[in-house]
Order: sequence, then structure tokens, then C-alpha cells
Amino acid sequence: MSKILIADDSEPIRSLYKRVLSINFDVSSVVEDGLQAVEAISEHEIDVAVLDVRMPKLDGISASKLIRSQSPEIGIVIVSAYDDWTYIQDLIGDDPIAKAYVLKSSLDDIGELIRTVNLVQQRYFVLDKVLVEKLIGYYNRHSDSSSSNFTDQQLEIIALNCNGMDLNEISNELDIPLNQLEKELQVVAESLGIQISENLQPSVGVAFLDHCVNLYNQSSAQ
Repeated sequence: MSKILIADDSEPIRSLYKRVLSINFDVSSVVEDGLQAVEAISEHEIDVAVLDVRMPKLDGISASKLIRSQSPEIGIVIVSAYDDWTYIQDLIGDDPIAKAYVLKSSLDDIGELIRTVNLVQQRYFVLDKVLVEKLIGYYNRHSDSSSSNFTDQQLEIIALNCNGMDLNEISNELDIPLNQLEKELQVVAESLGIQISENLQPSVGVAFLDHCVNLYNQSSAQ
């Protein structure tokens, strides 16, 4: 059974996450700040760390970097009340593998936390559905200035991939034959200047995020 670390400065939140995650996982350590989270890694065998973004002594993003520097195989789930793209980019850094950024409001559905931890354990990159919708909305408002103009279907594919779906899951969700989906993805990949990995992770979602950040930087410079 996978071993989970929980770090949050709110005792009710810690208790809730522990109760939910204990359904499917072994919650090996529960701490109240980022510094304790980093220390716990050396004391416990951990597969995935679930970290609040803002905590005393050491924030979740900084803690995640120290954790990954010590144990690169540990998955990271950042739980946040803030839809701040700076946080997300800082989390991704040069290594988006096995990382997730989810909003606390999305965890009203307890299954979403379990699903996210499962995906991160499988080495997926996961971005909260609400944030993906905002990302797509931003792209649609600013795409006229972009050389990459995606169709609605291609944007649906990107959105589902950002939220952790692989090729077969996207095919089933959108009722698109695999061969057609692969052609659409090739167009997306060429537009984003990337190579498609076997399970689409994390190249499409991360590349699209970078693309939107570039759009933002271009519009800000004008």
C-alpha cells in the first residue's frame, strides 16, 4: 500500500485528508508545516507528499523542492486556495513529472483527492479542472495574437490531458477513435513544438501552460 505524507497547518484539514486518504493508502506521517514535512521524509518511507501551499516555517512549494532534491521519486500534490500561475510554474520547474496542483474547493468531492494522489503516484502531471478551464479561457481571449490556433476539439483534448487523462481515457471521454485522436495530438504537438510521450504525460499539459504564459508575457509587453 502506498505511503502518504500530509502537511497542513490546519488541524481540521489534516484530519479530513487523513480520514479520506486512509481509505486507499497508508498515511504514514501527518505534520503541520513545511519544515516538518521535509524532516519526515528522512524518517518515513513516503510515496506521495500532500502539501498545503502556505504553511509556517516553510511553504509547500519550497518544501516540495527540498523533498524532491532528497528523494526524486516522491510524488508531490500541492493543495491551494490560490489560482496563482506563479505558484504553478514554480512547482513545475524543470521537472513536472509526478506533480499536481489542485484547489481546496475542488476537494469538496473527496474522490478527487484520492484520484489525484493515484495519478501522481503513476508519475502523471495533474492540474485542477477549474484552473484548466481558466487556462483555456485565457487562451481563447488571446489566441488571435498567437501562431498556434487550436480547434475546440483540440482544446478539449489538451484540457483532459492537463487533468490527468491518458490517450485511451481521452478517446473514451470524447468518443474519438484512437487513430483520429493521435492525428489531432500530432497537430497539437507540432504547434507547441514538443514530442508526444507514450502516455502524453506531462508534455501536452505543461507545454500548453508554457504557451499561455508566453501569450501573457507578450500581451503584457505591448
